[in-house]
Amino acid sequence: MAGRERNGMGTVVKRSDGRYQAAVYVLTPTGHRRRKFVYGRTWDEANDKRLELLDNNRKGVPSESSAMRLDEYLTYWLDHIAVHDLRPSTFARYRALVRDYITPHLGRKKLNRLSPSDVRGLMATLARTKGKSGRVLSPRTIQFIHAVLRSALQHAVRDELIGRNVAKLVSPPRATPPEITPLSPEVARKFLRVANTHWLAALWLILLTTGLRRGEVLGLTWSDVDLDAGTLRVRRTVQKLDGVFVFGEPKSARSRRVLTLPAVCLAALRRQPEINRGRAAGEQRRVDGQPADLVFVSTSGQPIDPRSVNRAFDRLLTKAEVPHSRVHDLRHTCATLLLAEGASDREVMELLGHSSIGITMNTYAHVLDDSKRRMASRMDGLFGEGG
Repeated sequence: MAGRERNGMGTVVKRSDGRYQAAVYVLTPTGHRRRKFVYGRTWDEANDKRLELLDNNRKGVPSESSAMRLDEYLTYWLDHIAVHDLRPSTFARYRALVRDYITPHLGRKKLNRLSPSDVRGLMATLARTKGKSGRVLSPRTIQFIHAVLRSALQHAVRDELIGRNVAKLVSPPRATPPEITPLSPEVARKFLRVANTHWLAALWLILLTTGLRRGEVLGLTWSDVDLDAGTLRVRRTVQKLDGVFVFGEPKSARSRRVLTLPAVCLAALRRQPEINRGRAAGEQRRVDGQPADLVFVSTSGQPIDPRSVNRAFDRLLTKAEVPHSRVHDLRHTCATLLLAEGASDREVMELLGHSSIGITMNTYAHVLDDSKRRMASRMDGLFGEGG
């Protein structure tokens, strides 16, 4: 009834018992090909099953999910789905969390036998597990691990490998939002007095006065900076993953933004080309994907390792004799000082490139509360008993 198909695509034949049978070479969870038989009461039913197997093959979806272990599916999901959907840094973190925490505890479980109690057991185990820092994993980290598992299983549901996402039936532990520690105005001024003589003075000023993320400032090129107009355009980020510099898109659509630079930043940026030339040593060579005109480069002309920025920041804080904090706290400092000076939450959202106003309001709620109290006090001054 059916003509010959191309090799491996299978044919539909009628069996002696009256049913119809098709055989197709399919992809197994281990990446090998093997012959799989499907059956139907009619030719159309058997052919539909054959076409479904072929469609899964084209998508790279393994067959025989009943035999597939969770670790096998997670490997497939990372290599064929997550790698295309996530930013490089996020993908690297997903892979590490799968490798270090999910696979060791649940990897040998059959995908279609995974239960809510298995996921609850994982959450309980992780709450007693020490991370690489030697400390017990925080609720926030466990939440992230839960989110990774939930995302992977949701794709398995969409591919009809399992009937339900059991991770959705289990709540991760509650986590308190991380406390931000901005520098006070006095500490910020002490830091800048020392940082102004550092070869990365322009970088420290940009971080503190515009709130750029570390990866955003390290990815700046001279074509992103208009010194005459006094503007800076955020178009890329750079990170170092597994020893390799990776250039990528900003974190969100709103992270692609144009900022107006304070005069102090423009003056420092005008000095940077001469600083770069004075520090250049040996052969200048770019890494793969590196733009030709990075603003901040190492002595060899390559991007600056983000960890080098962290170490330089620590040394400058020590020299300034101020409490130690993280480079990312300069971003929080920028936002906190601007809000305290009367900037609106929407203005700060646009400056920082937050994807929503809710992120800004939740992150800096304490500063916004102070602002509300000041406004209430002004109303008292206008209309209160003493007004």
